[in-house]
Amino acid sequence: MFLVLLRIAIGWHFLYEGMEKINSTRRGDRPFSAEVYLRNATGPLAKYFRGIVPDVNGLARLDPARLKASWTAEVEKIGGHYGFTQDQRAQAAAQLRDSLAFADIWFQDPETTQKRNKYLHELREVQQVEWDPQAMTYQRERAYERRKELDKERRELLQALDARHDALRSGVIKLATADQRAAAGPYVPPRTTLDWVNDLTMYGLAAMGLCLMLGLLTRLAALGGAVFLAQIYLSMPPLPGLPPNPMAEGHYWIVNKNLVEMLACLVIASTPSGHWIGLDALLFGRSRRGPDGDRAEPPRGR
Repeated sequence: MFLVLLRIAIGWHFLYEGMEKINSTRRGDRPFSAEVYLRNATGPLAKYFRGIVPDVNGLARLDPARLKASWTAEVEKIGGHYGFTQDQRAQAAAQLRDSLAFADIWFQDPETTQKRNKYLHELREVQQVEWDPQAMTYQRERAYERRKELDKERRELLQALDARHDALRSGVIKLATADQRAAAGPYVPPRTTLDWVNDLTMYGLAAMGLCLMLGLLTRLAALGGAVFLAQIYLSMPPLPGLPPNPMAEGHYWIVNKNLVEMLACLVIASTPSGHWIGLDALLFGRSRRGPDGDRAEPPRGR
């Protein structure tokens, strides 16, 4: 009974977390995004987790050629999405030229150039420490704190370019007529890896939680929850020599709540609790099973 209650409690936790993220995204007040969590990754897989965030260090936007190419490509995609006429494409091209001229002025500004070079130089220094397996603990802690400062500097540095990009996108979209909007639907930028991660996190948590509560595909749901929690643990593990998780509730060393819940999911996956109380018994046979999952044999007479 306690194993079943443990399964339901974990399922409740997953389901509530997933639904809260889904509802906040639909409301639009605080859309869920794993970006902050991925940016602050500190574990051995930190480089992989940060790489999920598109242009995580802003290098593509700080490169004039790559920036202009991305803006030009997006204007062409918007025009193709709505089926712009020649006149509309000419107007879109005019807006693009103005934006590219703004970018040229931004990159040529002496103060901007100085800030850009300073940011790139300090970013390289931080990355050298992060990628050095022989780096000392104090060096990693300093690099972690400096990266947080660099993230703030990056946002401030790119604020004008990002605002211009948003204005260009909205301006080109406004060129579409009402009939074109009705026929093609709203323009949606190409989905990134981060978008897929956000969706998988929200809906995956809700699905795993519901399955665990109902005892449906219990072992698969429990294994999925264990894999998810393992990734969360590895992104910011409380290991010696790593900076502490700034979002942690409490103080941990090696073992934290994510690791405990991951082990609990593995316990659930190793037991047929869905056959004891759950829909697995209805879908896959109402058979009594022993603790090891084997079908219990009735006693035989002599």
